[in-house]
Amino acid sequence: MPRAHAPHEAISPVHVLALVRGLVEETAEPGADRYRYFKSLFGTDLHEAAAIRCGLLEHTNGDLQATPAGLDLYERHLRHLPDMAADYWHDQPHVADAVTELNHIYDQAATETPTT
Repeated sequence: MPRAHAPHEAISPVHVLALVRGLVEETAEPGADRYRYFKSLFGTDLHEAAAIRCGLLEHTNGDLQATPAGLDLYERHLRHLPDMAADYWHDQPHVADAVTELNHIYDQAATETPTT
């Protein structure tokens, strides 16, 4: 994900992953906080939009939910991460692969989606 050009300069791939993980776990554990791993000062809007653009989250029945692709990413990379804020995941196994995959999906979606 580009970090030098607006409006995407505030998007952190790790925080996009945090939203996906939080939503998957909230679905499995009612009462869990979907934002428990998301501790970004930049807010959720751009990160949610990035996850939707990547096909990892979608709006369903007025709420945000993980897609099959989001669930797959969770199973392969995110479920193993410690229960701490995403800011501390950088050195964890699976994060580098998940970020690389997310960046690839985002770049691919950006070239396939016309912008106005």
